[in-house]
Amino acid sequence: MIGLGLSACLIGLWSAGHCLAMCGGLAIAAGESNRRHLSARPSERAIELLAWQLGRVSSYSLMGFLAGSFGAVTLALFPVALLRDLMFAFANLLLIGLGLHVARLYSGVLIVERLGQQIWRFISPLATRTLLPMPHTHRRPLDNLRAIRAGIIWGWLPCGLVYSMLVTAAVSGGGTQGALWMAGFGLGTIPALWLASLLSQESLRRFQHIGLRRAAGLLIIGFGLWGLLRLSGVITVDWFDSFCIGGQSMGVSLK
Repeated sequence: MIGLGLSACLIGLWSAGHCLAMCGGLAIAAGESNRRHLSARPSERAIELLAWQLGRVSSYSLMGFLAGSFGAVTLALFPVALLRDLMFAFANLLLIGLGLHVARLYSGVLIVERLGQQIWRFISPLATRTLLPMPHTHRRPLDNLRAIRAGIIWGWLPCGLVYSMLVTAAVSGGGTQGALWMAGFGLGTIPALWLASLLSQESLRRFQHIGLRRAAGLLIIGFGLWGLLRLSGVITVDWFDSFCIGGQSMGVSLK
C-alpha cells in the first residue's frame, strides 16, 4: 500500500498550480492573520499554519475512508467483473481529466465539484467564523488545536480536484486504502499551500508557470493512461502496477 500513498502524494504535488489558484488566496489570508501573533516566534507561527494544513488532510482522509468503504461494499454486494472494470475505467478517466485540467487544456472534470455544494451548505455556517486559523493578536495555549479545527472545516470546501481523487478512493479496495490514498494526496498538496501562507503572493507566481502546469498535467495523464492500458491487458509491469489504480497494492486483481 506504500505505492498507493506515494502515487497520490505525487499527484498532490503535481497539482500545486490548481491548489494555488483555488485556495492560494485563502492561504495568503491565513498567513496575514498569522502574522498578527505578536507574541509568537516565526517558528511557532509556521507550526500553527502547518497544523491548519494537517487538519485539512485529516478531512480528506475521512472522506477517503468513507469512499473506499462504500466502494468495497458495493463490489462485495455486486461481484460482477463488468461493474468492477467500469469503476476502474471511470476512475482512470477522471485521472486523465484531472491531468487535462492541471495542464489548463480542458476543465470538464470540475463538473463533479457541483456534487459537493449540497454538503457544503451544512458546513458553511461553521466556516464563517473558523475557516482561518489564528484571528487573535496574542498567542494562546490551544492555538494549534484551533488551527487543526479550522483546517478540518477547510477540507470540506467544494473542490473538483478532491472529488476526482475520491472516485479513485472508492475503487481502492477498502476504507483503509481509501484513507491512505486521500491522505497521500493531501500531504502532497501541503508544500504549495503552506508556502503560500508563509511567502508573498509575488513569490508564488513561479509555482503557477504554464510550463510547470503542463508538465505536471501530462504526468497525471500518464498515470491514468497506464491504468487503462493495464485494465485492458495491453501492458503490465509488476513493480509499476502497484502505483496505479487497480494495482496489487489496492488489494484488487485485474488479471
